[in-house]
Amino acid sequence: MTNSFAMLLVGAVGFAPTLHPLLSRGARSRAAAQPRMVLGLPSPPTGAWPFGGSSNRPERLREGDAWIDYQMESVSFNRRRVSGGITVEAPAEAIWRVLTAYEQLPDVVPNIISNEVTRRPDGSVSIAQSSLLSRRLDLKTDMTLEVEADEAAKKLVLRRVSGHGFLEFVGSYTLKPQGGSTYLQYNVELVPCPIFPLPLVETKIRKEVPKMLQAVRLASRRTR
Repeated sequence: MTNSFAMLLVGAVGFAPTLHPLLSRGARSRAAAQPRMVLGLPSPPTGAWPFGGSSNRPERLREGDAWIDYQMESVSFNRRRVSGGITVEAPAEAIWRVLTAYEQLPDVVPNIISNEVTRRPDGSVSIAQSSLLSRRLDLKTDMTLEVEADEAAKKLVLRRVSGHGFLEFVGSYTLKPQGGSTYLQYNVELVPCPIFPLPLVETKIRKEVPKMLQAVRLASRRTR
């Protein structure tokens, strides 16, 4: 998955046109009916963007031949909490091998551009990783992630320690065996850098998390 998610009020301040006092009542009604715009994008029909919008509700998203559980929550103005999950037809051990083969992550996750892994004598691991946030706008993230791997609990945590793209980023994978399959759960809490408008970040994350989970699923099925 991807990663490197004076704060400017980018994406939080809506623009609503001032109605001229000489406008007719019909013109005022038509103008008032127009959606408020945020960075050229209409606000959600309910809630005060970015809070209370549709992104706070759980969703089921289709990615290839799989369904992904997905939810994005507005924790605060610029902080988002994302949850995703997918059923993988493979044992937890096979998924764990894919997730902890850090050097091979670019072969699994589509938007990773570069990935430099440092394995230390004490067993700790860090990953210097660059990812593509938007190809059209050529926006990239660069972060160094510290890895916390608990094989017994089958939980992997990736925590940002430096870089740009995200001011804060803590992602985790948790494996939950379910008979002959495993439920792969992904959670991340992040704060994007001010240069990345929140609507763009939200849209990209909603698109990339299902792709990442499906990619891990397919890689795990090949290695079981």
